[in-house]
Amino acid sequence: MLRHVISAARAFAQIPHGIIRSPRLTSDAKNLLIWQLSLHPDDRECLSDTARKAGIPKTAFQRAKRTLLAEGYLHEWRMQAAQGRFTTVQLVSNVVLTPEEAAAVRDGRRRAPGASRLVAPSAAEPAVGGPNDRAVGGQPKKNTRENTHRPTAPARPPVPARRPEAPEAPQAVQPAVTAPAPPEDGAAEELLRSLARTQPRLAMSARTVRRWAPLLEPWLAGGLSSARIREALTQGLSDARSPLGVLRWRLEHARPELPPPPPPVEHVPPRVTAMRECEGTHTQPLLFRPVDGETRCPACRSGGDAPRPVGSGFAAFLAARAPRAVGPRPV
Repeated sequence: MLRHVISAARAFAQIPHGIIRSPRLTSDAKNLLIWQLSLHPDDRECLSDTARKAGIPKTAFQRAKRTLLAEGYLHEWRMQAAQGRFTTVQLVSNVVLTPEEAAAVRDGRRRAPGASRLVAPSAAEPAVGGPNDRAVGGQPKKNTRENTHRPTAPARPPVPARRPEAPEAPQAVQPAVTAPAPPEDGAAEELLRSLARTQPRLAMSARTVRRWAPLLEPWLAGGLSSARIREALTQGLSDARSPLGVLRWRLEHARPELPPPPPPVEHVPPRVTAMRECEGTHTQPLLFRPVDGETRCPACRSGGDAPRPVGSGFAAFLAARAPRAVGPRPV
């Protein structure tokens, strides 16, 4: 004998088509809403417990909850009880409710047009205490009417102007000779360790580096550059039978000499510094090189012209620009 028996009516829930066919509700939001509507009216299971039972992650649960709040299927209020504890009351409905309608259903003033249920607060520890004033901040209560700005610094005494000094005769520029800077601590050890990067056969232990570092310090104190030292120590070691032995010998006996300092550069003054302007009559200012303190050029001295008075060139220019006398034109 075969039997097929369906469950009782209490094992089914009536879900409106508006929820199932809503394009704005995500699958997680529909799952939460349908799960809540299928519970017994006396069951006070909160949404977070429903999401945990349905296997909805925390981020997806928050997204689904925001969707239900925005669509009007979920309403929640945060209220303070008589004992001072804050509780969160949630209302789930199978129809869209406005905030006023949801508040009326919560307070029992009216019944929603569809099935709705209140969800009790979760088991989490609620916050305690009431709102208080701010501990800091605010405007000062007393107006002192005093000038509290920062005082300005006292004026500095004026700096006397420096008199221009007479130009000195040009001298040969000597290159500045500076003493080589002392080597930094650990520079010799670091340079010895870096030799193995170009010559792998020069790899040495830390103990050997510490023992040979004093041999390299005079090289650095003498002013030799790191590149010059590295070249002098590693050159021609590819065919050596004992590269470390050659390196030790070079550190003790093969320190290169410093290059000679460059010769001093003689400063040649410009030619125009030894020339002066001729005081004779010229269309334009003429410069010449005096031999024994002459004030006129050789052409003026040989021609016997009188020295040009001060301002004579401008007077000649005005005379050349003056209009000519108007007279009878020749026939």
